[in-house]
Amino acid sequence: MKKRLLLTTSFVASIGLSVNATELVYTPVNPSFGGSYLNGSYLLANASAQNDHKSGGSSYVAPTALERMASSLESRLISQLFNDASNGEEGYLKTSDFEINVVNEDGTLLVHITDITTGETTVIEVGGALEGNGVGG
Repeated sequence: MKKRLLLTTSFVASIGLSVNATELVYTPVNPSFGGSYLNGSYLLANASAQNDHKSGGSSYVAPTALERMASSLESRLISQLFNDASNGEEGYLKTSDFEINVVNEDGTLLVHITDITTGETTVIEVGGALEGNGVGG
């Protein structure tokens, strides 16, 4: 048993003497973060190969002055409709895309919005919105 223990101890001691440790030093790859400038073209080529976005030009077309004016007027009319509704007045507005009907039912404000193209209707109910104005019942 002593021979085996002595052999194991000498083996561990010889391994411990032959192991050299060095300091780990991080070196960045990307030149933007301190890496070699020679890596730039390699990284760009890899990024371009993985890029699924096709830059064939933009399909965006800027609105004309007439379209901007119509949109602005439509926004103003909708804003005025909701402002009047908050004062207890009912109202109706039909645009090229929506039909908006504001109804006051016993102090509860109901806003019916219908998408003309799909026929989908949304009802927004605001309870007690008009009672503070002395308008609701």
